[in-house]
Amino acid sequence: MQVVNKQGYSDEEINTALLREVELSLHKEKHTEKHRYDQARKDARSNVGKEHPTLGRCVASMPPREYFRLIKKYGHAEVHSKEFLKYFQKKFGDLSPNKI
Repeated sequence: MQVVNKQGYSDEEINTALLREVELSLHKEKHTEKHRYDQARKDARSNVGKEHPTLGRCVASMPPREYFRLIKKYGHAEVHSKEFLKYFQKKFGDLSPNKI
């Protein structure tokens, strides 16, 4: 990849800055992951034993980023399948407020 260098920065300086930005972004992502999962756990605890009039019982709660990553990787039908939800409830009991 060739970056247009109009301000007199060397390729090495540009590469170092890009690498630093990527490392910082990964660090921030890892740091906020705990907060996202804590919020999902809080949501799951608040849904224990409750039933929504239209949607029914909440059987799984996960951070939105993880949900959309799973949808992109495995597809909507697989993520919403009964087998996947059973696996999710077994693996992440703290994020599963009600059983299927």
